[in-house]
Amino acid sequence: MTYKESSRGQRNQGQLNSSGCRQWKKFMIKHNLKIFSQNVRKNKTLTDIILEIQKNISDIIFIQEPPRSLLRQVLSHTNPEGDSYYGTPNHPDWSLFIQNNGNIENYPRVATYINKRLSRMRFSLRKDLINHWDINVIDFHNGQDVNFIINIYSDSNQTALQVLRNNTRNIGITIIMTGDFNIRDSDWDPNIQYHSIHMEDLISIVDSLNLKLATPANPGPTRYADNQWDSNSVLDLMFINPNNLGFNKHTLNPDICLPSDHVSLIIEVGIKGENIDCTFQAIKKDSKEEKAFIRDILKGIRNIDTSELKNQMDIQRCANTLSTTFKDAWTTHSSTKRITKHSKEWWNEQCTVCINKYHETGDINNWKAFKSAICNAKRLFFDQKIQEIAMTNKRPWDLMNWVRKKNLPAIKAIYHEGQPCNNLEALWNALHNSYNSVENRSIKTRFLNKIDQCDNIEWLPFTGQEFKDAIAKCSNVSSPGPDHII
Repeated sequence: MTYKESSRGQRNQGQLNSSGCRQWKKFMIKHNLKIFSQNVRKNKTLTDIILEIQKNISDIIFIQEPPRSLLRQVLSHTNPEGDSYYGTPNHPDWSLFIQNNGNIENYPRVATYINKRLSRMRFSLRKDLINHWDINVIDFHNGQDVNFIINIYSDSNQTALQVLRNNTRNIGITIIMTGDFNIRDSDWDPNIQYHSIHMEDLISIVDSLNLKLATPANPGPTRYADNQWDSNSVLDLMFINPNNLGFNKHTLNPDICLPSDHVSLIIEVGIKGENIDCTFQAIKKDSKEEKAFIRDILKGIRNIDTSELKNQMDIQRCANTLSTTFKDAWTTHSSTKRITKHSKEWWNEQCTVCINKYHETGDINNWKAFKSAICNAKRLFFDQKIQEIAMTNKRPWDLMNWVRKKNLPAIKAIYHEGQPCNNLEALWNALHNSYNSVENRSIKTRFLNKIDQCDNIEWLPFTGQEFKDAIAKCSNVSSPGPDHII
């Protein structure tokens, strides 16, 4: 995403004060939204790749035909094993908008991801306007206005177009409507010599939303044929307000379609300048400011007069006094923090002092002192984490990465005997032949005689109360066993 220059011609990258330290502005002015759209053909790996790569690039991701996979079993009144609940991949940097009912039938064919750095703009999925699994109507606040964006997948029966045609009167100012329309027409596909029978419905919808078909900066097919009898086609379209700065400026990216037969569409649409807050107030845990904050709150609570609480006004007075006590203590002891992708939990005040001193002098010795401060801060932070996990949470396996899910590289397939394993049967044969290939082979156990045998150790006697005390220290969400497996 890009940000316009301020009125003084300086970008929002901070200014140097008299001490040489950089001061940052509280807001960044956002004038456009970068949107990424692609039909992923239910490919989970491709979806995960897009979410990871685009997290620092795009603001909005429109996905058509998102993947669906079994997430968990939910309680059921009829099935003792529980009903299957299906879902779409998520990502910590994105907010997912999808009309998911958890049922494999009529599973949503559109999903929209909004970058969490835009949470101030209050995006919301408007199911009250259109509640259909093939359409996402999303609104957001842009200054005093409420704008809409639409993500759509229309199947061969054009079900989504029929639903949208009957509900456009409820949709306000629309910036963009895009997706996979599955309509081949001579107006946008040079390989087609006729007009589609669905063209009239589509034009009616577009006109009612004050949109117009946008032409890409690099025209070409948006779907590539997967067999020699079919031809490449243009099925993925963008409809934008013709007065928008992004009109006729979107691009096709056939080089990064990856496993999908649809190319991705990328565009920057203009919006009214929006202030994106990039700071927040915070008090560092276990700091002297936190102790002072708690001390002031306790002092304020002790000074509240609760001797005469006779009516509602007296209770409201005490509540207002308590609220003022918390507010004043927070304002006094909290400090302003700037949100960046480089923020680190282990960063402390000593790191700040050392880096500022290096910025002032440029001395190599101060740089070494800064690196040393970083090492000390990391050591202190992670020692505290280890102590918390080992003594407080009682979950030492959280320190072991091998117990967590390890995803295979997205671009590397499993090979067995020189052949890729592309289905469950091939994967099972590879597993079986790899681990059971020596099933009937004789084993020489003479080498075990060289290993020193340890004496048997009996259990020390313990009381029932000691057993209960040990169990009480275990986590309630974990099964018993030292290796977190039993």
